[in-house]
Parts: sequence; C-alpha cells; structure tokens
Amino acid sequence: MATPADQATLDKAAAANAAATVAGAPKELVQQRTPADKLPKKGAAQITALEAQLDLCHAAMLANPTGIICTAEQRTAIQSAAVSVARAQSSWNLQPYQQELAFYQAEDVRRQQLAAPANEPVK
Repeated sequence: MATPADQATLDKAAAANAAATVAGAPKELVQQRTPADKLPKKGAAQITALEAQLDLCHAAMLANPTGIICTAEQRTAIQSAAVSVARAQSSWNLQPYQQELAFYQAEDVRRQQLAAPANEPVK
C-alpha cells in the first residue's frame, strides 16, 4: 500500500504522463478483447482482469459525455493488471491495451479542458 507521499508522487506523475500523452494519443479508440477460447492457459485470468478494467473505463466514457472516464485509482488498477499479465504471460502483447488507456487519458484531458472556464482577457 502506498503512503500518502508516494500516492501524491504517483498522482503527479500520472498527471504529467496524461498531459504528455495527449499529443501522442491515438485519435480513435481501438479495443482488443480476447475471446475466452483464444486466451492462453497461462495468464488467462490476468488478461481477463485487465480487459475488464478497461471495459469499466469504456462504459464510463459512453455513459457520460463530459464525465471522468478513468480515475487515478482506475489507471493504477489498469497498470497493476498489465504488470500481472506481463508476469504471467511475458509474450503477450500489451501495446493495444496501453494504446486504449492512452486514448482514455487523452479524452479525460480533453474533457477537463472543455469543462474549465475560459479565461477572460485582462483589461
């Protein structure tokens, strides 16, 4: 469990990563979901858990056109799930999942920018 100081550092890093991700984020959402019969025996549970975490973000994006898609906690859970997949099945390609998360992060930033009040010019 992270200490409050560690969590603050993680939150700052995530915010900086999200801001940096916007420029390089995919312009369209591409989801990779693996049919149960195509999952490898080793790592199947971890892959399913990662895909389920990403599905939560996708559902949040569809449910509310202006709300937050992935909270910091959800991003942390997705990153932890990806690490679990890598440990269980090192040959599994995680790039599509990373791209999907980058899309959600970029969309969150875009939504936050739209929601922020426009700065009035200084008189």
